[in-house]
Amino acid sequence: MIRYHTASQGRNIKKLRHPRSLKLHLKVWRARFSIPVLLSQCDEHKIIACTSAISGGFAILTISLAAWWSGLPMLFPSLGPSAFLQFTRPFDQASAPRSIIFGHAIAIAYGWLAWALVSFFIGEPVSIRNPGIALCISANLGLMMMCLGLIHHKCPHAPACATALIVATGAVTGWVDVLVMLGAVIILAYQAVVIHRIAGVPAPLWSFDEHRVNQGVKHSLAA
Repeated sequence: MIRYHTASQGRNIKKLRHPRSLKLHLKVWRARFSIPVLLSQCDEHKIIACTSAISGGFAILTISLAAWWSGLPMLFPSLGPSAFLQFTRPFDQASAPRSIIFGHAIAIAYGWLAWALVSFFIGEPVSIRNPGIALCISANLGLMMMCLGLIHHKCPHAPACATALIVATGAVTGWVDVLVMLGAVIILAYQAVVIHRIAGVPAPLWSFDEHRVNQGVKHSLAA
């Protein structure tokens, strides 16, 4: 007896014979188009330029959309150089989430402390809208303390210098605002980690570990 299958039944049988899970699709994609594979096959500078531009733009776009939707100061200039470091030098100590989060947190804390001290002594809030000697002292004091803090805590992240100046000059001083800024930094740091992991780059989850990174790169190239 001959049995005939409908078109839908035929497709179902084909799917059973050739199962393609999402995990398998991801493995195939990473084996062909992951960044370590592309770097081994194409011009390194072009790949880094393209991937960092696309990934950095996407990361800043999501934060800017969140800032627009919420009306909170989530988007500020020092996020740009932080994103650039993360997507062009993912294995540097300065690009690790620990350095980024602690770096900006130290910058916010010391910048605010400098602003509060100078404002207290002059009897009025220091503001970037009122240039003068008080503004110069606050900016200088905030940057000096921030540099000492970054070196002491071993989290060298140069873009945090801009964050310290933003706060020390009185551009952002409210507690809610500075906490929102720190939240945006955390979002950026782990957005980059997720994007890197999807692209096959074993970026560190917290602090830089050279041995783990080397093992991760070997695994990505062998996949």
